[in-house]
Amino acid sequence: MGLFDRFKKDRSAPDADEARDVDAQDVEDPSEEVESQTDADDDPDIDPKEAPRDRSEKGPFDADEEVPEAHRLELGPLAVPVLDGMQIRLETEKDSDRILGVSMVHGGGAMQLQVFAAPRGEGIWKSVRREIADGVRKRKGKADELYTDLGNELVSQVPVRTKDGRTGVRVTRFAGIDGPRWFLRAVFSGTAVTDKETRSALVSLLRGAVVDRGTEARPPRELLPLVAPNLTTPEPGKPAEQVSSGAPKPASDDDIDPFERGPEIAEVR
Repeated sequence: MGLFDRFKKDRSAPDADEARDVDAQDVEDPSEEVESQTDADDDPDIDPKEAPRDRSEKGPFDADEEVPEAHRLELGPLAVPVLDGMQIRLETEKDSDRILGVSMVHGGGAMQLQVFAAPRGEGIWKSVRREIADGVRKRKGKADELYTDLGNELVSQVPVRTKDGRTGVRVTRFAGIDGPRWFLRAVFSGTAVTDKETRSALVSLLRGAVVDRGTEARPPRELLPLVAPNLTTPEPGKPAEQVSSGAPKPASDDDIDPFERGPEIAEVR
């Protein structure tokens, strides 16, 4: 059965008010987005959206698209499929208890998902990828792009100190999906980086995710907080979810977050 844990994060993406302050000089009024948006194909200064070519058919899906039936966990703006035996962790902001993201732990690997507002006609994954890479290199790490079934991914290798005092390397893979007015970021860690079977299982969950951004105006890159699920008795034959506490967290929880001021490693506590 799936297990739920909540972990708190000291730092997060800016809240809605802070995001507006940060981006006020650089971001146009989102309410005027339709009128002011320029087609990315016609403007070399606008990054095109990046996503798998078959995204609209195989996901991740927008709530307004035709979505295949599946047992999904409803988390407000994000609905994710679940696997039997998979652990699900809701990551909350320390001071406000906002749910910043969801992590799925399976087979020794983990995939963290977060969803953000984005412009209608411009992609942000390219710039986010560049900011993550800059943050990694500032920490004397390595960052390399890799083209996969999800498109352009970023593989980061960050030096870390092990428990016994030796120097090690933490390897993480970042993937991004530019959707219609939303951006979905996935961070793979543990065996999801090295084991094809574990990665494939988690990627299938990513492809089955559904994003419901809503219609309200939001600044680009504003985090869409998730909503705790309403746990009910599942139908026969479907995986069950139950709340659990005290479960150990994976060892590789450091995350380089380009949605903060200055990319940095943020520890999930």
